[in-house]
Formats: sequence, C-alpha cells, structure tokens
Amino acid sequence: MQTAANQEEEEGDSSLYAMTAASYYSSAHPGPNMMRGGNEESVESSYALGRDDATLDSSLSSMPPQTVSYSNQYMVAYPPVGWYASPLPPTSSHHYNYHHPTAHQSMYPAYHVPPAYSSAPTSQYQHLQYPVNDESSARHGRVKASFSNESNEDFVLTGDRQRDLRGALYYVRKNPSATLFDIDGFIAEIAKADEGASRFVQRRLQSGKETEKRLALQAALRSFSDLWPDPFGNFLLQGLLDFGSAEMREELMTAVFAADVVDMTLNIHGCRVIQKALLVLDQASVCKIITELQDIEEVIPFIFDPNGNHVIQRAIQIMSNFAKSAADHGDIDAAVNLMHQIKFIIDDVAANVEQLSKHRYGCRVVQRAIEYCPDEQRDEVLMKILSCHRNLIEDQFGNYVIQQALTIGSEEIITAIVESLTEGDVIFKFSKHKYASNVVEAMLTSATAHHKEAILSAMLKDFEGTCGIVQLAKDPIANYVVKKAIDCAEGQQREKLFAVITSNRQQLSQAPYAKYVLVKLGERRPSRTSRRNKGQDTARF
Repeated sequence: MQTAANQEEEEGDSSLYAMTAASYYSSAHPGPNMMRGGNEESVESSYALGRDDATLDSSLSSMPPQTVSYSNQYMVAYPPVGWYASPLPPTSSHHYNYHHPTAHQSMYPAYHVPPAYSSAPTSQYQHLQYPVNDESSARHGRVKASFSNESNEDFVLTGDRQRDLRGALYYVRKNPSATLFDIDGFIAEIAKADEGASRFVQRRLQSGKETEKRLALQAALRSFSDLWPDPFGNFLLQGLLDFGSAEMREELMTAVFAADVVDMTLNIHGCRVIQKALLVLDQASVCKIITELQDIEEVIPFIFDPNGNHVIQRAIQIMSNFAKSAADHGDIDAAVNLMHQIKFIIDDVAANVEQLSKHRYGCRVVQRAIEYCPDEQRDEVLMKILSCHRNLIEDQFGNYVIQQALTIGSEEIITAIVESLTEGDVIFKFSKHKYASNVVEAMLTSATAHHKEAILSAMLKDFEGTCGIVQLAKDPIANYVVKKAIDCAEGQQREKLFAVITSNRQQLSQAPYAKYVLVKLGERRPSRTSRRNKGQDTARF
C-alpha cells in the first residue's frame, strides 16, 4: 500500500541517495547512532545480533517503507546493493523514504547503480562528501557520508572511478570556487558530461592561471580522440585554443595534425575546432592547416558538406585577410603567395559557380569569395556569375549570390544586372516572384541614383492596360517591392510615384495587399497639417 510520503516522493525531487540495510534497521530502532555526535556501535550491533546480510535483507523486504528524520551531520551507514533512499521536499530537517527494489523496481530506473551510493548531481541538498572506505565499510558494502552546509569541501577519492566521477561532477556543480585542480584526473570526463560542466571548464580556462590551463591541456592530449567529436568535449579544445599560450596551442595542433584535419573538417563538432584554429592561430599555423586541405582531390564535396563548408568559408576569410594585411604593409610577394595557397578553392568555385550558387551550402562559399577575396580573384568569380546571372535571379539560393554581387560588384556587373531586370516587361515578372523580388529590392536599396531611376521607370510603365505600379501594389509579393520603392525613390521619381499611387487610392484601398502600400505612403508623405505648420514656421522667420 502506497503511503502519502511515497506519493510525495514520486511527485517531488527524483534525486536519490543509497542507504544500507543496517541504517534502515537502525532507523527503525533509533539509538545513539541517530543522534548528533553519536557513534556507529549501535549500527554495528545489528550485525552482532547474528543476522547476516541475506537474513536482514529478507526480513526488511517484508517491512513497509518508513520515513526517518534527521538533521545535518548525522553519521549514516550505507546499505547492501539495491537499497535506496530518496529525499522528500525539505522541511525543518531532511526526510528520507527507504525502498526495497523488489517493491519499487520501476521507480527511478536511471539511478539503479552499484552498491552503497547514488550521487544526485541535480539534488537540492548540500554538497555530498565521499570519504574513503575503511576495511569495515568495504566488508559490509557501506560507506560514511557527511552532509554539510559548507560548499567548499573537497571530495575524497574512493578508488571507484565511476563513483569518483559522479562525486567530482556534483562537486563542481555545487562549489562556485572549484578549480580544475580539484578535479584533476577527471577533467576530460567532466568536460564531456553536459553543457553546464563544459561551461565550468571553459570558465576555468578563461580565468585560471597558466598552471591550471597546462593541467587541462595534459588532460585534453590524453583524451583528444574522444574530445573533438564530442558535443561538449570539443569546447575544451576550443577553450585551449582561445585562452592557451602560443606553446599550448602548438602542442594541441600537433595532436590535431596527428588525428586528421580532413576527418575533423567533415565532423559536426570537429569542424568547430578547425574553425577556431583558423580564427586564432598565427599565419604559419593557418597555412599548415590549408596545406592539409590541399591534399583532397576536389573541394566541391567539402563545399556541399553541411560541416565542411564552414571550414572552407573560414579559410577564404582568414587567408584573404592575411593577404590584404601583407599588401597594406607593402609586402606584395607575401600577399600573392598567401592567395596562391587558396587558389585551389577559388579555381573550383569559379569553375562551378552556377552549380554552387544554386546549392544551400555552396551559395555561402560563393558569397564569401565575393566578400573577402582580393580584387583579382573576386573579379574572376564575379565574371563567372555574370555569365549565368539570369539563371540565378529566380533561384532559391542563387538570388543571395546576385544580391551580394550588387553590393560589392563593379559598375560593369551592376549595369549588366540592371539591364536584365529592365528588359521589356520582365521587371513585373521578377517583382512578383518569391526569390527574384529580393534582387529587385536589393537593387533599389544599394544601386546608384541612375540605376534606381531605370528600375523605377520600368515599374511605372503601363502593364496590362493600367499603370504597372498599381498592378504590383495588389500582388501578395510585389507589394513589398512597391513599399521599398516608396522608401528609396528620390526627386521627380518620388513625386511621380506618389502621384500615381494617390490617384488610384480608391482602387488600391479595396485590394487586401495594396492597403499596406497605402499605409507606407502615409508614413513617408507628410500630412497637410505638418506642411502647413512648416510653412508657418518659415513665415515666422
């Protein structure tokens, strides 16, 4: 029969601590051992009565669960395998329910652990200290534990690695002043445990002294093959690259090159380590990473890879920045040499620019090449884009490449794209297209005045028996283009645009999407009151 205390336990905190049959027996018969400062003689007496573990376990399995209260610093004897105690919501003192596994086997299956312990990392209770087992404790399968309000106590190793790891994990979670020295021997395991433990290690790498970082490096080198593909462990390596000394970075990169840069580049977590290395290492080390990537036969599979494309993007960015810095300092030969090292990437990008521009990941690499490469390599890519730009304007991903080209490209590139947008009535087709309309808006935003004028003139032409701008204002997609035109129009073009929309206000007010255009027009055009006030202010002076 389940008691109210049992129900409260299931609904409350699920963190568990193991207790022994001996402590259960002693709790049912309170004696000096359950008093503050008492000794364990009464606990031992339960064994002195002639009851062996099997008999005691059998006798207790028939007893109903009981609740025992005790305060801080009680000396608690821990039981044979299978006996568990779980804390109830705290009151004036700690309350524990004791359960035998035969009666509660389905409860808390995640905590069914080896004898005499069950650390509860997320428990609401104070720090749990694990002293070393003495001979008697080992004989009876139990260990002492001290519950203390002090959060700065060190946990003591027991020789059982799994148990010690749980103790170390619990310690760093409960102790704000913990350092990596406190968990020496468990640093790599703690870094892989979960997000909170990983962040603890990263904080210590950021704020710790050189000796503490050196301790972390030694742990990382011992467990390198387990850390870099781990969702949390890879941040230990990134932290060492971020906050370690130049010597530490060099030692860590030796392990990276020994592992395989290509394999790490294609891994969801390993690629983050390579990106961090490209970002923080010196020029010589970055060039060595690029040399490792040059061994691959083709760059295209890396660009199409969801992880590899990020490394390729970072390589283009960092090497281009190195080259520009060398050129700014007058070292042209060094700049040329640096760009030559990523020539194998740029050549593949230029040769496959249309295919890459239409790919979810490939379009990102093409944009980075346009954005960061020096003029010669950038122009090579842009000219390849110009040869196929009509096929990219309406593409789901290609339109982003065209927008980037409009932002950074030369006058020749921009003029060619504007001519493509203004031929015949194609501007209306593009403005109503889900992806091509983004290109039209980008042109209105970033183009020079005469290019904007060409676009607006094409939009104001008659289309299907009425002014084209009115047809666009009614469209669910093109109305965004019209609103952008209202924002960007200048001079006579602006007045003409406002006049056309105002003269068709009645017709537009009945169209659901055109209403948004009228709202934008009201925001951009000053009211009569404001114009009259402006005139009065001018006359006053």
